[in-house]
Amino acid sequence: MKASVSECSADLDLLHVELSTLSRAERRQVEKHKYFLSQTRGMDVGFEMAARDWFEKHSQEWREERHRRMLAMQRDEIAKYKWLRSEEARRDLGSAASLEWIRLYAAAWRDWFEKEYADVDELPGSRR
Repeated sequence: MKASVSECSADLDLLHVELSTLSRAERRQVEKHKYFLSQTRGMDVGFEMAARDWFEKHSQEWREERHRRMLAMQRDEIAKYKWLRSEEARRDLGSAASLEWIRLYAAAWRDWFEKEYADVDELPGSRR
């Protein structure tokens, strides 16, 4: 079945949007994928072809794993903060300390995380 010109154009527009919003870590993943795909095919496949293949076959799993690890790291930070605040108060502050951390530090922590791990292929605790 042949794809229409408008379908191809829509696919290219979508790919262009995806490529323009890639994080540094995602771009590194596409570059790695390009290398291995080029090796397998015996020729340089180009960044766009590698990106399309990565988006179709690998991006969702990679993003989900990275997000899972980021959330686990964030939970660890919340647990440390909760423990420290509870020690200071000499009682278990429970979810109040967790909510306090979220209100005070969550946004800055996410910014730190994106800068700290922008060029890191594997996050601490990754399964790969």
